[in-house]
Formats: sequence, structure tokens, C-alpha cells
Amino acid sequence: MIAYNLLIFISLFQGRLTAEKIDYYSIAALNENTAVVCGENGTIIRTTNGGKSWTGARFIGRTNKALYSVHFVNAKTGWAVGEEGIILKSVDGGISWKNTDSSSSYNLMCIRFVNGETGWIVGSRGLILKTTNGGKLWFRQYSNVPQDLAAVSFADTKVGYVTGASGTILKTTDGGESWSSLDSGYPHFYFSVHFIDSLTGWVSGGYGAILNTTDGGEYWNEQNARETFRYFKTSTFHYSVHFISRTKGWIAGNGGVIMSTQDGGTTWIDQTSGTEEILRCILPYDTSTVWAAGNNGTLLKTTDGGTTWINQQQTGKNTRRK
Repeated sequence: MIAYNLLIFISLFQGRLTAEKIDYYSIAALNENTAVVCGENGTIIRTTNGGKSWTGARFIGRTNKALYSVHFVNAKTGWAVGEEGIILKSVDGGISWKNTDSSSSYNLMCIRFVNGETGWIVGSRGLILKTTNGGKLWFRQYSNVPQDLAAVSFADTKVGYVTGASGTILKTTDGGESWSSLDSGYPHFYFSVHFIDSLTGWVSGGYGAILNTTDGGEYWNEQNARETFRYFKTSTFHYSVHFISRTKGWIAGNGGVIMSTQDGGTTWIDQTSGTEEILRCILPYDTSTVWAAGNNGTLLKTTDGGTTWINQQQTGKNTRRK
């Protein structure tokens, strides 16, 4: 739990919590106009008009636990996970949510599905959970590491990658039956991982870390965008990386950092986000429409690939249904 507590300390040091504004941790884009965001205090909000307005979700079984990750496998079915083993599921596009059983009390940091039946969750203390029946039952897979795990990305039902504390990068080629450690050469905390196929992917994390592989993790190429983005020479943390093709991708982090690339990360270009808040997540729907979310109610959207970002900040509350 040391690494997890350090992550929380860093977050509180870099960002300021307020009673009025929620810290958002994750976003899922269902289409160019519909998105779902989750965050602290069990918050889930949803827009269907491109972010002009946001409404709170309805709950069957209310939770006040932080929700760290939200993911939809299609326009209707989605999941959210967070503190102390909480798993929520929606079957109506995020309008309402119901508690499901994870059989774990660990913090769940990221959830991803490759189809309607098969998905994975990663969390604290090396936790990896898998389902093969659409979340009805989750069973534990053995990562063989004690580090807190922050992100997971699967290219298909067999090949997947996990990242976390102390430079942890794990890989499986058998759907998680076994996991092997990959050596990136750096001891960063890797907050995010995204693979667009079984061989090509990126990880991002502390102290400006951006790494890319094109051979399934055998070799990692450092893509730090600036000379100051060297180990312990910057306070910039890249919390989220996402690519829409082998060449086009975005990164977001603290200080309102948003960068994009059109050459697979060989060069990164700063974009003007219009905020200095910590950005926890960034998610492109296509080459033009990209969403980002972060601390103090920060919600951003671009419809021109990032040339201009629109601040959609709001402070809406969840509604409750018993």
C-alpha cells in the first residue's frame, strides 16, 4: 500500500479538493455526443449533447466511494470500479447503475473489456481480476507482484498488458493465466497503458515518462517530449495516454498538460488546454473529437483534434434511486 498512499499524497499535493467541485478520474465516450465520467464520492455524470449539459446518474444501491475507472463495451453496457472493491454496472448507457460483487476489498483502479463477456480489473497489491461471463463472476489471476497496479490494456482475448508502481509492466499471452514482467529500464510509476494491437503500445507516468514499444514489450523507446522530462527533473506526471491509430495519440497530465502526436510519439506537440488543473484522463472518440477530465470539476472537449479545447466544467450532483 506504500505506493498507493504515495499516489494519493502526490495527488493531494498537486491538486486542491473543494467541497463544490468533484475530482474526475475517468471518462468513457459512447459516441461524439454521449460520454460518461466518474470520480470521487461515487460520482457518475453523463452527457448526451456533447457536454453542453451533464446529469447525475441514478443508483440502485448508493455508494460514496471514489470511482477510478469507467468503461463501456458498447452503447448500453458499461462498468465503473473504485475504492474497496466497488464494481458498478449499467445496461442503459450509464443512466442507472447497480452494484455487483467483486469479492475483493482492494482498491480497483482500472477496468477494461474486449467483448461483452471477457474483461479484466487491476488494483492495489498486485490485484488482477477476470470475468468471462459479463461480470457475473470475477476470479483472481496471479500477477506475482506486490506493487499497486493502475492500468490494463488488452489487444484481444489473449494478449494484454498491465502497468503500475515501481516501473511495473506485466504482459500475458494466454488471457491472464500467466503474467510475466517486462523491463522498461525505468522505476517510474506508470499510471496508464494503451495498446492498439498485440505489439504496439504506449505507457505514461511519473516524471514525464512516455514509453513506446512496437515489439510487444521486448524493447521500450523513451519518447519524453522535453529535455526536462527526465527522471526526477520535472514535476510533470502523465496520467493518461490514448492512441486512435499507430500514429495519432494524446497524453494528459498535471498542470493542464495535453500533448498530441501524429507520428507515433516521435514528436509531441503541446496543446492549449485552458486549465492548470490535473487532468486524470484523456480519450479520443475519433481524430477530431477528444474528451478529457480531471480535478476540481474539470471537463474538456475538442472537436478539432485539440487546436481548441472547450471547458465544460460543472458541479452537478448524482440523483439517488432506492
